[in-house]
Amino acid sequence: MFRFVLPLAAVLMISACGGAAVVGPADGGTDGGSTDNGPITSATGIPAALRVNVNAIAYDPAAQTLNVQIASLDSTPTTVQYRRTAALDVAGYQAYSMQEDALDRLFIALAAQSPDGSVSATTVADGGQFNKYFAGGVYTRKGAFERPEIGTGPGAGQVSYAGNYAGLLNGGISQGDPTSVLLPTEPGTDPSLLPAQSARVSGNIFLNANFADNSVNGSIYNRMVVDTNTALSDVILVATDITENGTFEGGAEDPDKNPVGAYGGAFGGRGANSVAGLVHLTEVIRDVTDEQEHGVFVLSRCGGPNDPGGVCSQTAPR
Repeated sequence: MFRFVLPLAAVLMISACGGAAVVGPADGGTDGGSTDNGPITSATGIPAALRVNVNAIAYDPAAQTLNVQIASLDSTPTTVQYRRTAALDVAGYQAYSMQEDALDRLFIALAAQSPDGSVSATTVADGGQFNKYFAGGVYTRKGAFERPEIGTGPGAGQVSYAGNYAGLLNGGISQGDPTSVLLPTEPGTDPSLLPAQSARVSGNIFLNANFADNSVNGSIYNRMVVDTNTALSDVILVATDITENGTFEGGAEDPDKNPVGAYGGAFGGRGANSVAGLVHLTEVIRDVTDEQEHGVFVLSRCGGPNDPGGVCSQTAPR
């Protein structure tokens, strides 16, 4: 049986049996992003490496409701309303969860919408059971892609985005751990039946985008496991193209330039004021094997009407 072990120490360890493996992408997806320069409302246009098992998500931050269609084993019917679970919130992201009973998988979702309401993104994962886990995510956009004004000089087409990052690991939390919300099992239950809970990851993310060259890159930094205060290494989001419809898909690397996964998303709002996207990482924790991370980001443009502050003070335009 798989089990991450995340002690309250600076080093993550894993048992010899390794982490649960993700089940392959759900049917009906694509290998690349949508080419339609309009609203993004369907998961089918999201790259399969990021969407993975998710078929649809409907998120209403004002009503604090989240409906998920994932393949599979969360609940019935096919589309399931998850419960708001504020105890698992990660900075900037609302948490939701679903576990029907103590011997079913516990799914956790982290979601956010941009302040201007133009884009949103959600990531969801269970912590693993019976050697497998299910996970993935979606990002959405209201309206068509609109580039910022492109001119000459700093900030005239090359702009920056900043904000919070959140992620879910494929395990890490067991029943009885301080941050566990797993339903209690009866004493003596065979360990092979027990589901695990996804550990949460927090961090900051910064993107530079050039809308004349149609390119974007960046970094996820200050990464840590929320449940154990364990520091994690940075993740580099390698330069990739921005398509005509304002979407992008690229590779992720560790600081030593080793490939560790993929990222992608979509720009939205007036003058590309916001951006939302997903990250899928593998083998990013030193001394741990078989770990995977499904992350989410929703960011505002530096110098824009929803300037996020922080590192944006060092960017143009000011």
